Amino acid sequence: MSSNKKVRILLAKAGPDTHVRGLSILMVRLRDAGMETIYSGLYQTPETVVAAAIQEDVDFIFLSSHLGRHMALAEQIMALLKEKGAEHISLAVGGVIPPRDFARLKEMGVKGAFQPHTLTSTVIDFVRSQTTEVTKK
Repeated sequence: MSSNKKVRILLAKAGPDTHVRGLSILMVRLRDAGMETIYSGLYQTPETVVAAAIQEDVDFIFLSSHLGRHMALAEQIMALLKEKGAEHISLAVGGVIPPRDFARLKEMGVKGAFQPHTLTSTVIDFVRSQTTEVTKK
């Protein structure tokens, strides 16, 4: 990634999950940290999430899941990214993610997994550690 380009992040909700409070807070904090954020809206499918990520030329997809479908959704999104030649887009998941799922998510290629009440500074540090960009403040 060019040092002149801001990190672009798509924040996504898939399926019937409508819990958006944490995602809304994270979106503002990422933006305050100098990153560009795009919110996909509610009721998305893995296909619409990946299509939006490609169209918006993002570096990361942050998938929020609170209904226990994070494994299936992550697997579908990772497969679609590969199918579309967009493997350069990283996926992170957050929400109700049991620690027992962290290793399997990593095996799938998911870059990070975050549970409820994770400090936004932890997520920001994660994004910065995954990129070579120096964010603009």
